[in-house]
Order: sequence, then structure tokens, then C-alpha cells
Amino acid sequence: MAAVSVKLGNIGSHWTTACKQAVSDLNSLFRRKGIRVTLAVNGAGPTISVRTDPSIGGTAVHGKTSAETDGAGKLLRADVRLPVKLTISAPKGIRDAGTGMAEVIAAHEFVHALGHEPHNSHLMAQTWNKVLGDRAAGDKLQAGALAMPPLELSDESVDMLKGIWT
Repeated sequence: MAAVSVKLGNIGSHWTTACKQAVSDLNSLFRRKGIRVTLAVNGAGPTISVRTDPSIGGTAVHGKTSAETDGAGKLLRADVRLPVKLTISAPKGIRDAGTGMAEVIAAHEFVHALGHEPHNSHLMAQTWNKVLGDRAAGDKLQAGALAMPPLELSDESVDMLKGIWT
């Protein structure tokens, strides 16, 4: 099983919580789907460095990832950038989005770092709709009919990651 380290920069408690949850939930998902890679915060192996980037708007539900891979597509190193603040428009006005929404964005960027380049369905969607919870803890991102969290990968994404991380 390959190990990949996730190094969290000074990203604030909201993103730290979301990134740690993304690592935990992706590891569970990878085990269930037979993808032979494991992520660890401050672990061993190739590194995914995570920082916030003020140039990414807080109303956008995306980050930016640049990755360097070997000839087989395995990660050598990656940089993940997340918005400084993630906001959502609620009936009572603009508020911080919940940790679940942040987890989905972080997980999406981590999967890009692991070699998944195209945007297809589920977690690797190009565009998500924001689904407002009754409170921030219930906020989700929706791709097609699927709202996350919990995290889910399409069969195509699973096959692609298995091809890289065998």
C-alpha cells in the first residue's frame, strides 16, 4: 500500500478540520473500493502541501491543485490551494459554509493530487450546486443527484485511481 503525506500549512481551524476529515473519509472510501493508497496528515511518502490562497473567491466551490507525477502517474509532490474563507448565501444573508462542504472541496483537490485529472461525476465533478443545510453543519455539495458528504467516487474514478495506485 502506498503512503502519501498531507502537510497542512497555516490554513485555519475550519480548513484543518475539513482536511483531516477528508483524509479520514477518503482512506475509508479507498479501502472499500480497493484503491491501494493511504493518506496521512504529516505522514511519510510523497507530499501534498495544503495552503489557502486569497486569489480563490470564497463563494466559489473549488480549489487549485498542481501536481508532479512520475511516468506511471504516481504522485511525486503536489500543491493544493483552498480559498481563505468559504461562504454561502443563506436566507438570512452570507455566512460561513459548513465543514462538510469544505471537506468535499478538500477531498476533490486531494484526488486531483493523486492523479485524477478529468472532471467526471460525483466527487470529481466540474460544477457543484450548493445545498443549504438547516445550519452550517448540514451544508452539502451536489453533483447530479448525489449530495456530499458522505464522499463518493464514480466507478470510472475508482478504476482510474486503481490503475495508478496498484
